[in-house]
Amino acid sequence: MAELAFSAGALSRGSKVSERIASALVNDIIERGLGPGDRLPNEAVMSEYFGVGRGSVREALRLLEVHGLISLVTGPKGGPVIVAVDPRYVARTLSLYLSLRGATIEELAHTRLFIEPHVARLAAENLSPDRSARLEAALAAEEAVADGDHNYIEAANEFHYVISTMSGNRVLDLVATALKELYTGPIVGGGVARVTTDPSIRLEHREIGEAILAGDADRAEDLMRAHMNYYLGKIRDTAPSFPATRITWS
Repeated sequence: MAELAFSAGALSRGSKVSERIASALVNDIIERGLGPGDRLPNEAVMSEYFGVGRGSVREALRLLEVHGLISLVTGPKGGPVIVAVDPRYVARTLSLYLSLRGATIEELAHTRLFIEPHVARLAAENLSPDRSARLEAALAAEEAVADGDHNYIEAANEFHYVISTMSGNRVLDLVATALKELYTGPIVGGGVARVTTDPSIRLEHREIGEAILAGDADRAEDLMRAHMNYYLGKIRDTAPSFPATRITWS
């Protein structure tokens, strides 16, 4: 279990005590290089350390849990455990604000159309053994799905997810993956993907993937843009009311 390593003076400024505790905990996680699976001290230890009530500590931990930074494990050996950063939590926060602003699926699609071809270019320009291996694994998994198996939709989405993590820019990677998650939910959950996407999509993905793996940034960008434009057109033709659907908080 991790010890607290920062000064309690970190709580001397700010607004709500719980928010200041949460901020101090995040800073400590970063500074000490803690990662998924590492445990933080329990409520009692934190309450004594910060000199605050357990209610404030509990609220701080709840804030971190809502943002997907920790998991609160129950039981005798439970407590706050650090989890891997998941773009779905970023997507959920975005969905709240976009919903309040009345943003539509088409606006989201246009944003991805702007970002994802550039991500494909950067992926080709910033190859590493790890990124190449992840892309090759995604392509292989997509091609391994048998004809007639509806899991090809999930495999196709995984291809786009992997591409979205390969730009070499951590800010862009997080934005791209969060937007991808935000888009995948309604298009798959609403059944639109099933009627607009054929198993042959794996052939287009293979072509894009090979361009990236070959380091051909121009071709990777052009192919990705054409690919996304084509499927956006299919959605407009097949489900014309879907693009105007408002993004909902989920």
